[in-house]
Amino acid sequence: MTGGTDGGATSRRGCGLGCLGWAVALVVVAIAVFVVLGLTVGGDGSDGSFVDAGPAESYERGDTSQLEHDHIFVTRLQDGSFVALYDRSARQQELGGDCRVRYSDTAPLGTLPQLPGFTGGFVEDCDETLTVWRADGTYAFGPGYGNLDRFETRIDADGDLLIETDERTCTRSRGVPGIPPFDTRTCTGIPR
Repeated sequence: MTGGTDGGATSRRGCGLGCLGWAVALVVVAIAVFVVLGLTVGGDGSDGSFVDAGPAESYERGDTSQLEHDHIFVTRLQDGSFVALYDRSARQQELGGDCRVRYSDTAPLGTLPQLPGFTGGFVEDCDETLTVWRADGTYAFGPGYGNLDRFETRIDADGDLLIETDERTCTRSRGVPGIPPFDTRTCTGIPR
């Protein structure tokens, strides 16, 4: 009887360090599984907040394409780099408008120089006013303000163009919406 009690006491004392070791091991394994799942599901080590825009090489240099469902325009510049732009201007976002920009091959840029290989630009034709941006989202003229919101892009190991949608560079009013001064900021997500 005494041997059984001593055996139990020994097991409990041994479990103190042994159980702690097992608990630490389980935590390490859980973290490893979480990281592996994050890499597998996200595919890129991110939290999965991106748009896979397909093979990067399918985009022609000097061209703009629309991902209508995601409200994003993809512009591929002549040097092969990509620009991803939100299809609603800062003015429309701040003032609660629902007008979207479109690309027009005939849009004038005023005094803003055209990008090599491009004609036209993005146009917002709302409320009988016209605002224009160059193919890279740079503001040209009109009652809008600031550049179009821009998302970061990168190409993954499979050669697909990924557009990060957690954050975007955006222009917003410092005080009253729609009234100068304006600041370039970081905004989160894709507003629909």
